[in-house]
Amino acid sequence: MSAPDPFPPLTNLLRKSIGDLLSPADSFSDMCAEDVEFEAPYAPGGSNSIFGRQAVANYMPVVPEFFTIEELVETAQYRCTDPELVILEFHARNGVGVKTGLPYDQKYINVIRVRDGKIVQYRDYWNPSVVLDAVGGVDALPENVKTTA
Repeated sequence: MSAPDPFPPLTNLLRKSIGDLLSPADSFSDMCAEDVEFEAPYAPGGSNSIFGRQAVANYMPVVPEFFTIEELVETAQYRCTDPELVILEFHARNGVGVKTGLPYDQKYINVIRVRDGKIVQYRDYWNPSVVLDAVGGVDALPENVKTTA
């Protein structure tokens, strides 16, 4: 049995948006393959990646420490000629920085590769300025967030 889902808005978005490609799963990390690559190309400090389902599972609880997000709302979906690849555009609805109370009005583009019902590659594009404004600057982020995703 898996641990409780630390970030249900993402799990719910993916289940609604690309659920036909995914095997049943209780959380985002459960949707991932053992050897998944999760990349945040615009993370503070530069492009950062984490590798492996366990690393993703360890990272995901960090998100709700910094933001509350009521829902992630899909605005567009692109299915590619490569049936394993999906591009999603979405935004955070009613997002707030936990420590600052400032709005977190983030827009995302995610490039997701799914193979055999599991996410094998996840590229998460977002505006780092929006993140830093909502959390209170780069010094408010823990080192592992600045350097691993």
